[in-house]
Amino acid sequence: MFTVSARVTAVVIDGGSGSIDVTGSSRSTVAVSQQLSYSGKPPTAAHVLHGTTLTLSYSCPGEPLCGVSYAVQVPAGVSVTVATGTGPVTLTSLAGTVTARADAGLITAVDMRSAVASFKSNAGGVVATFSVAPRALTATTDVGPITLTVPGSVGYRLSTHTVVGTSTVTVRRSDDTAHSISASSDLGSISVSPS
Repeated sequence: MFTVSARVTAVVIDGGSGSIDVTGSSRSTVAVSQQLSYSGKPPTAAHVLHGTTLTLSYSCPGEPLCGVSYAVQVPAGVSVTVATGTGPVTLTSLAGTVTARADAGLITAVDMRSAVASFKSNAGGVVATFSVAPRALTATTDVGPITLTVPGSVGYRLSTHTVVGTSTVTVRRSDDTAHSISASSDLGSISVSPS
């Protein structure tokens, strides 16, 4: 585990195989815990601070079974961009702009306060709960359900699209609002409900 004490306004995690867990907290520094998994040679994990953007990534030395799981604690307002090939993504109590992509894995977001959030899982699903009404929330899956829970105190401009699956929306719709939600799944149900 290591701590980045320099000022960080954005965290980018370029994962491949393994889980990614990012939690917003009242701390002022970024703390990173890495769990390596491999069969032969260990992966080479790197962290680079470019300006105020911290990028976490790793490379595997020709190993078929090789990955890194990340558990990262960030100041709540930091923007977070996460991409992974295989493995679940868990985001908790974040208030900055959030972008998460998983090729195969479930994306779970809890107690979110982000004004702008985008989630995309090719095979898996998206489950996101917001404690503050998002201004722009986008969730996309190729295969997998989407479940969004947002404050019911405001209305939302809503766009939902499913090819195979049902779409259930119980939040208040409004065309005259600063809040928009877009959810799209080719194969899977969509639910947008008030918290």
